[in-house]
Amino acid sequence: MSSLKAWDTLLLLLCLQYSLPAQSTSRGQFMEQHHLSSNEEFSAYSCDVLMTEKALRPRLSHPFVYMTWYKVEHICISSNWKDRYKNLYVWAQTPIKVLRCQWENLKSRYTERRSYSYVQFHCNADGYVDSIEDMKVLEPIFI
Repeated sequence: MSSLKAWDTLLLLLCLQYSLPAQSTSRGQFMEQHHLSSNEEFSAYSCDVLMTEKALRPRLSHPFVYMTWYKVEHICISSNWKDRYKNLYVWAQTPIKVLRCQWENLKSRYTERRSYSYVQFHCNADGYVDSIEDMKVLEPIFI
């Protein structure tokens, strides 16, 4: 019976070893696919350029959030600053600048919709943002 427990423990450790990089990858993928650096002006970003530079799969709609990486990293931190929200959906406390790229078949290019929006993020099992789940547009941004 003890050898069975040893195998179970070994199997559990192997699963944990291989699952952790996958979770951090989803966090990195979020930053790569949805984050716009605040080092550039918001108006400088273009959907056609972003979708090409980031080599993203063509989609009908793709959102980007314009905020500091620090704010993205802290979305999933709970109010007591000690714990992280894990496997939960969290609404950002303040509106965020969002660039939504929508594909137009007739023009064969992306149209841009910029707005201040409340954004709902998903916090993964490690307690970091890994996707955008929902948005409520507060005010359009005209450039």
